This record gives sequence, C-alpha cells and structure tokens, in this order.
Amino acid sequence: MNDPHRGTRAMAEVRARFGSVHEQIDGRRFAGKLLLFVLLVVAGAILVRHGSVWSIACGVILLGLMYAHALELQHEALHSIGFRGRRANVVAGVLLGIPMLTSFSAYRAAHMRHHRYLGTPDNHEYFDYGDQYGHAERTRARTVLAWVYRFSMISLYRQFLVDTVRLASGRPVPGEKPATVRDIRRDHLLITAVLGTAVTVSVATGSTFAVWAWLVPVLLVAGPVHAAVELPEHYRCETGTTDVFRNTRTIRSNRLMAWYTNGNNFHVEHHLMPSLPIARLSRLHQITAPRALHFHRTYRDFYRSLRTPRSRAPLAGPQAEYDTPQ
Repeated sequence: MNDPHRGTRAMAEVRARFGSVHEQIDGRRFAGKLLLFVLLVVAGAILVRHGSVWSIACGVILLGLMYAHALELQHEALHSIGFRGRRANVVAGVLLGIPMLTSFSAYRAAHMRHHRYLGTPDNHEYFDYGDQYGHAERTRARTVLAWVYRFSMISLYRQFLVDTVRLASGRPVPGEKPATVRDIRRDHLLITAVLGTAVTVSVATGSTFAVWAWLVPVLLVAGPVHAAVELPEHYRCETGTTDVFRNTRTIRSNRLMAWYTNGNNFHVEHHLMPSLPIARLSRLHQITAPRALHFHRTYRDFYRSLRTPRSRAPLAGPQAEYDTPQ
C-alpha cells in the first residue's frame, strides 16, 4: 500500500542522521566567492573595452556567465547562509541582483514561499517561465514558443518594469507586507539609479560600453544560462507531493558546475535543509542519494533525457545510475 507519510518520515530520518544544521557559517568562504565574481566581471569588462571583435565576444560571454552566476550567489545570501550577519547578506544580495534587474527582497519573499509551499497549489516561484514544471501538453509550435519564452527571460524584465511603475506610483505589491514592499522599493530605486546613470553616461559620452558590457551579455547570455541552470530543479518532477525526494531533482555534475551553480545542483539536499551552508550539501548528498527519485549524473544527461516523451521517460533514480560516494 502507498503510505502518504512515507516521504515525511524519510525526510525526518535523513535530517536526524545528518545532525544539527545550526553551525557557524564561514563568511570568509562567501567573501571569497564574491571576490572571484568581481575579478571575473572586471576581466570581462577589460575584454569588452579592448575593442577587437574576438575580445568583445569573449568579454560578452564571460560577463553574461557571471551575471547569471550572481543570481546563484544571491540565492545563498537570501537564505542568510553567505555571511553570519543579516545586514551583510542583504547588502551582498541587493548588489548581486543589479546586473539582471532582480530585487533581492522580492526574490527572497517569493523564494521562501516556494520552499514553504512546494508540492501544494500555493507554490509559485519568483522566476516565471510559463509552463514552470513541464506538465502542459502542447503542439510542436507551442512547445517551441514556450522554450523561447523560458530562455529569453522576458517575464523577468517585464515584471521589473511593472513593479517599478507600481512602486513609483506608491501602489502596494500584491501579496507582500508593507515592510517587504519598502525593501523592494529600495532595491528598485538602486537598480533604476544604476541603470539610469549608465544610460546617461553612455548618451553623454557617445560610448557603447554599457551596451556591450551589460545589455548584450544579459539578453544573449545571462538570461538563457540562468533559465538553463534553474530548469532541472523541479522540471517533470512530481510537484503534486510535498515529498522532497519526489518533487525535486539533484544533479551530481562536477566541481566546476557545482561552483558555477553555487551548489544548486544538489537541489534535493537544499530543499531538505534550506538553512544548511552550501559547502555541506555535497556531504548531505551522500545520505540522500539512495532516496532521491529524480537524479542525473550531469546536466548533459538531464537535457538529453528531455528528448524522451514523459510517458516513456525512465525514472532517473539512484538505483539505476548512481553509486553512492564513499
């Protein structure tokens, strides 16, 4: 017989085996991530400024990759597990959201609700991709349009404009408390100030640097890459259950991707213990691996699996394709 409480007991058992999550957060590790991010952004800006076609192309790609990576770092900050102090996490998170016009406070509020309500009708994510979890049946043409919509990140930029106008006119943000609205307004004021300054300087000097160092990387690289990184988290999982081992996917991948996604590849583990420092997710994975229903060795394996219709897609559980690390 199916036990409706089996998933809950399994999650409680894993948490108990792994021990307390109330340990000291190593802010130096997160500071190191931020420093590397800044250095790579500077390197990308220098490449764009160099002027040759190949240099600009390499700079655009590097900057786009870093802007998408910034949202993964922002995700750590919004869980308050980057630095020990709340204020430091907020400052870092707000700044990290500027490149992709992402309000730290709006993202945090929506994301915490996502963790709370995943597997229920109240679950809604901050980044809207339309068919969020791949459950809709579409014609081939509508499927292509759905993928274009997802990877273009049009919804993010449209929502930024809508919220900016709403906040500028003094109207509340639906579903958010007054204190949260004030924080969202602060984020939008900062982002629009930076955006306005970039546009003003560009027009005044006749420079296209902001276009090649910000606009083009965001539209052509950062948006699609971010959508690609987020897609596997719950796509085609059993999002009608609150069992984390069934409604979320983990991808083991390699050290480079684990760094780039900032541990988000271990997504089952993250949803199981959202307050766990990112550095410990790989250790938790050793315990969760035998239980996770949706698992892939690499991101390439996951995207290859999308070619298989859902009705014929094999379960990607660890029993078939994973050897628990020692």
